Amino acid sequence: MKQSPREQEQAKLFGPSKFSAEGFLGDDPRQPEEIIAADKTTVESLGTTCEAIAALIAAAFDRAEAALGDAVELKPGVTAAHFEARGKIPSPFRGDGVFQKGEVAVTEKKSATTIFITRLGINLIRKHGFFQGRGSRYRIEPEAAIRLCLQTVAEK
Repeated sequence: MKQSPREQEQAKLFGPSKFSAEGFLGDDPRQPEEIIAADKTTVESLGTTCEAIAALIAAAFDRAEAALGDAVELKPGVTAAHFEARGKIPSPFRGDGVFQKGEVAVTEKKSATTIFITRLGINLIRKHGFFQGRGSRYRIEPEAAIRLCLQTVAEK
């Protein structure tokens, strides 16, 4: 099916660029609206909201960033480490602003699961319900965010 001019423009914003070498969709063939709708269904089935998940991962990000490069234990078996990067990256949603680069790797030792959190990723979830496409380095599965980061808010 041929894409409309709007869809073509949108695909450019979410695809690879000079700001995001991999883009925001990974190898996911779905349009951002489809990804958002599917993740919304998942989030609702988990009995939570995108805002609550964004708050969980933001708390984990803040704790790791405050440790100035040292790994912090979010809860037994789950650590987070902040990796600083220079520069800023614009949101793929027009008019959404630009965000400081840098990432936090949250790792669960038992399952060897790692999620990568960025300031932009937090905003995309909070403001748009966009967890990014499957195959994207910065895709955060809602279930993994809850499992890995839940205790960080409770400890504060």
